[in-house]
Amino acid sequence: MTYRRNFLKRAGYTTISALLTTGFLQKDKQNENHSIDAAMANSISGNTPLRQLAAAKGKRYGTAISSDILLKEKDYANLIARECSIATPNGELKWNATEPQPGKFTFESADAIADFCRKHKMELHGHTLFWHMAKPDWVPYPPTLKMIERHVKGVMGHYRNSPVLKSWDIANEIIADNENETDNATYGLRRGVKPELIRDLFLFAASVDSSKKFYLNDFGIEGATWKSDRFLKMIEYLKNKGVKIDGAGIQSHLWFSTAYAFDEKGFKSVLKRLNDLEVKPVITELDIIIDTPLPDSIKKLDQMVADSYKRYLDLCFAAKVDTVITWGISDRHTWIRHPDWIPGKTFRDNPQLHRFLRPLPFDENMKPKLARNAIAQAFRQAVP
Repeated sequence: MTYRRNFLKRAGYTTISALLTTGFLQKDKQNENHSIDAAMANSISGNTPLRQLAAAKGKRYGTAISSDILLKEKDYANLIARECSIATPNGELKWNATEPQPGKFTFESADAIADFCRKHKMELHGHTLFWHMAKPDWVPYPPTLKMIERHVKGVMGHYRNSPVLKSWDIANEIIADNENETDNATYGLRRGVKPELIRDLFLFAASVDSSKKFYLNDFGIEGATWKSDRFLKMIEYLKNKGVKIDGAGIQSHLWFSTAYAFDEKGFKSVLKRLNDLEVKPVITELDIIIDTPLPDSIKKLDQMVADSYKRYLDLCFAAKVDTVITWGISDRHTWIRHPDWIPGKTFRDNPQLHRFLRPLPFDENMKPKLARNAIAQAFRQAVP
């Protein structure tokens, strides 16, 4: 499986992730709309698929999906088919998977996911055409414009007439993690990346296939941060240049803890600014970690995760978010549990704490958790 990035690198930056405090959530237990308790868990059964609850409000729920697991594990495939109306390939559409050698394209794994989506009446979100990771060794960062054009033409061209692929992350994580990792103070782009290159990338993508929705995707924009400010400025730049950009992918790899404050006002401001720019905010890679201090039981942890999902999605739905994709559907396959990506020193150095990494709506046995019920309740209560 191809994993997202070195999670450890950014785990120490509390300003990069949106961090909801348990205290912040607990005060909302006075308002039952924002919490999931045992009674609510029982009343929201697993009989109604999330995709159906979402569709009733004009929304979509989906997951990142891996072709290798799809072929090996029937319960995984069945769960996704039942619950999801949209999927994102985990790594099957990244550069190293689609163009391992210059000009030589391979789509077998990505096509397997596309076929699965077509069979089960799901949409496919293309991820991603431009990223500083998951690229062949022969591709520099940033790639030359010639490399980009060949790659975009090859990959987008392959799916131009796809009945299921409806949108693309044209560029992914182009904003630096912090001001020390950029040579562009205005837009905060990763070193070597020029705003004109991103402009030309989007323009060329539109020349290949303008029928799809185009997103700029990134993490660490779930609040008023240095990074979210540059992300918004880059979107405004693209809009001012007449570039087709339909959505902003808010990854939402989130940490929740009593030790961290959540900038609710700042996050609402980011969502409002995107809507003002007529760029749809979408949640593309949602999962939730409860950071230390940890509760004394898994039951309490699952309650905290569920309340966190509910609170976060309530804010999103109030700001016209219509797509929620979790980065995986079951804790069995969360990238956060992979030995190379265990987050934070506390979890990494203490294997006994790995059981507290339960970031997704279904458990290792594909059974619904309180988090799944929280997502269901958020969809039920969302305004169409």
